[in-house]
Amino acid sequence: MPARPTPRQVKATGARDAHGHILDAEGGALYVHLHRESGLAHRHYVIKPWQVRALAFATSRVTLLLLAIAAVSWSWMAAQAARVPLMTQEIARLRAEAERIDTLSATLTELQARYEQVQRMLSAATAQQALAAARDTAAAVPRTPPGIGGR
Repeated sequence: MPARPTPRQVKATGARDAHGHILDAEGGALYVHLHRESGLAHRHYVIKPWQVRALAFATSRVTLLLLAIAAVSWSWMAAQAARVPLMTQEIARLRAEAERIDTLSATLTELQARYEQVQRMLSAATAQQALAAARDTAAAVPRTPPGIGGR
């Protein structure tokens, strides 16, 4: 009777580790055999040790965390890049508005200068009229010597 090899001891600390580390590269190649529930069709795959190491690395928590961080940062960058055309349109609108405000400011300055000129012209005429009216009033009012008539 051939001697049966002793099975290697598996230190099971839970359901996850009950069969050992399935993606342990030191265990050699990984054989995957697939069968259909009904029928005779089947597939047989042999995953080489370097492929097992690559699979273990690709499914590790650190790699998945780095991929999640990369996806989030890429999403943020894509959102910022999508804002560029909107910002370009906003800048063009603000430049046009600034140009319009500059034109209005120049027009307002010119109109204020004209208004001041007209006001000076009218105030000179009004001052001359007021001076002439004051002379007429002074000529019409008789002067009384001090101390006579009033208090």
